[in-house]
Amino acid sequence: MGQRPQSRTTGSRRGPLAWVYSLAPTVGIEATAAGFGAVRGHAVALAGLERALARGQLHHAMLFVGPRGVGKAKVARALARALHCPVAPRRGCGECSTCHRIDTDRHAGLEWMVPESIGAKIKVEAARELATRLQLAPFEGDAHVVVLDPAEALTDQAFNTMLKTLEEPRPGVHFVLIAEALDGLLPTILSRCAVLRFGRLGDDDVAFALDHALADRPSDDEVPAARRLLAIRLADGSAGTAIELALDVTLDATHALLREASRAAERGPAVIFAGESSALSTSWASATAGPTTGKSARERLAVMRTSELWLLDLRERLRGRDGVPDVVAPRGDRRAWTRATETLIELQTRLERNANARLAFEAALLDLWEHGDDART
Repeated sequence: MGQRPQSRTTGSRRGPLAWVYSLAPTVGIEATAAGFGAVRGHAVALAGLERALARGQLHHAMLFVGPRGVGKAKVARALARALHCPVAPRRGCGECSTCHRIDTDRHAGLEWMVPESIGAKIKVEAARELATRLQLAPFEGDAHVVVLDPAEALTDQAFNTMLKTLEEPRPGVHFVLIAEALDGLLPTILSRCAVLRFGRLGDDDVAFALDHALADRPSDDEVPAARRLLAIRLADGSAGTAIELALDVTLDATHALLREASRAAERGPAVIFAGESSALSTSWASATAGPTTGKSARERLAVMRTSELWLLDLRERLRGRDGVPDVVAPRGDRRAWTRATETLIELQTRLERNANARLAFEAALLDLWEHGDDART
């Protein structure tokens, strides 16, 4: 399945963790079936699109809003197939040459506008070029779909440049704006778009999307079962995040360090300061391995990753779900878990202030052990 084009105004997407950035988050959310039925979840939003297509009342500007990595861009692609497919009009067969070209970004009836780099804006020059180009659209077939992803990246000047085109596009031109939340979008955008809301996926849908994305990988590059399970558990309903995590080989070392750190925090100073041959020190060495140059930065990054993973573990436990596999839960009740969360956030603050990573990490483990000791008394 083709990814979004990496030309014109292209770039990577943001991630929920500072260390998750490897893949576009929509890869693999779609199966090979036809129509919107190929997309997992989002029954209400998809039913609305299907009704609009069947009645010939598809809005010219749509805002897909919801968490990252849940399939908003895949639905935009499925919409383009439905508008162009000659075999199954208003649905898309998923098999014909037209659908295949849309899936592989070789069809002139679908184009994407995304930032040039992470966190960048869609500039007024790109918006002006698009507005000029769309005066001649559609270029192939009777429809043209323009996806702006993310809509939050549009500068005020870029949006104003496109305003007339967005309000009164040529027949057959449809805009799909993709956003994570309505906050931060200009009121003029909201007033001109039909809003479709996308929620988080269930774990079964996340697992399906992940397995689909990994199916064609070489057998010698197989994702370990433990990392796959961890990715699904931590994805929080985002298939894109699950794929990114599953393909991040550094997650294994981070998971190992967290496993030993949680045990040390449960058992106390005798394990925290057990020496270089201890399981905790061994996992530390693995997570921070590398040349002498840049050692301090690697150690801070390792502790930051571990604390992020630990915070996600606590988040899941506070939600009443299983935490990270093989990680020891802090002793006590939900108040103790909240207190542990505060300790980890304080650890991250110290790292941001360039504290010694090893010393700050050990101090946090001592604090967590003392909190657990209080819970035991």
